[in-house]
Amino acid sequence: MKGSAYVSEIEYDELVKKVRQHEEAIAQLLEIIAVTNRRLSELDKKNEESSHAYSFS
Repeated sequence: MKGSAYVSEIEYDELVKKVRQHEEAIAQLLEIIAVTNRRLSELDKKNEESSHAYSFS
């Protein structure tokens, strides 16, 4: 019985490690998405400004 409890504890620790790795990966992906969204917003704003400038030409 004690041996199986030890294996279970090791398995639990491995699951905890995997969850932490997944959390880190998700955080990195969210940061990438945030940076991409900011860049797209900047490009959209510049595009609107360019379109607006051409409409007055």
